[in-house]
Amino acid sequence: MTTSERSKEALRRWYDDMWAKKDFALVPELAGPLYTRHETSGTRVVTAEEYRDSLLALADAEIEDLRYHLVAEGDRVVAIGSWRFNGQQWDWVQAFRVEDDKLVETWLSGIGVTSNWAADAIH
Repeated sequence: MTTSERSKEALRRWYDDMWAKKDFALVPELAGPLYTRHETSGTRVVTAEEYRDSLLALADAEIEDLRYHLVAEGDRVVAIGSWRFNGQQWDWVQAFRVEDDKLVETWLSGIGVTSNWAADAIH
């Protein structure tokens, strides 16, 4: 399996096994010991356990209609995605860096909650 394929597989597990099933206990298995998040509010570095614990507050959230497309080159993978989160559509483009088959860094400039991409926009 190429590095690009392995990077995509790491992100598939992130979305399909962790997010779609809200199995946040998987975060330490899927993310590196330190997970750097570049977000609209700035950059923060958290441990996998800290990120898992922050997601536990979302255990009662409704996540539906998750769809995404992945593009990878080496250890970088980008997701173009959409889902309904508690009834509201959220659309995003997010990049990740994968190291040793774990997500170790991400860039997310924002999530569109008013964009309402059509289902066929993600292919």
